[in-house]
Amino acid sequence: MDKYISVITNFGCHYTCPYCIVRNNNLHIPKSTVEGLDNLEKEIRRNNCNWISLSGGGDPLWNFKYNLEWYAKFYMIALRTHMHTEVHTSIISIPKEISFDRVVYHLHDLKQLQFIKRNHDEEIVRVVFVVTKNFTEDLINRIAVYCHNSDEIDELSFRQMVDDHYQETDYCKDYLKAGHQKLWWYIEQNDYNLYYCENKVYTEYRRIGE
Repeated sequence: MDKYISVITNFGCHYTCPYCIVRNNNLHIPKSTVEGLDNLEKEIRRNNCNWISLSGGGDPLWNFKYNLEWYAKFYMIALRTHMHTEVHTSIISIPKEISFDRVVYHLHDLKQLQFIKRNHDEEIVRVVFVVTKNFTEDLINRIAVYCHNSDEIDELSFRQMVDDHYQETDYCKDYLKAGHQKLWWYIEQNDYNLYYCENKVYTEYRRIGE
């Protein structure tokens, strides 16, 4: 069974996603530093993880060219520990200097789907939509049909939105649960992974940085 450790980054961000859990709930994710990776290999081995996922915080690919040293250290750790790698990003174009086993694109507009391109043949491509109040069954169906017919997209998920009081919302919940594992995956809010941030491990996302 796969076990993930999620490295929570904060290199800054565009902060334009309307559902941003960090901005809307005033979470204080520490700034990412190269030294903040010092305990990562130990925690990977201690927790018997086989996937390492980069997420935010801020978008992991934000200001990428200014964080090359961080990424060099990250990839050395992933190589030594034989980890599968994944990145969660809302930036459509992945820098050519890096590669992941899975790229998870967080989108908020149907039109963005046309810009999703696989970066290498073995890459798994997933798209995720956080379900906001403007979602309808028709919109969900149009997204699902596009992804089903796409040669570039392998997986589709819809994720329950967390509001600015850190409470789950129920937009289109019944419809999405009815289609779960058929046309899409519906992800209800929960703490599924271990979270690693600046040499510390957390089991609850909202506690990061406390």
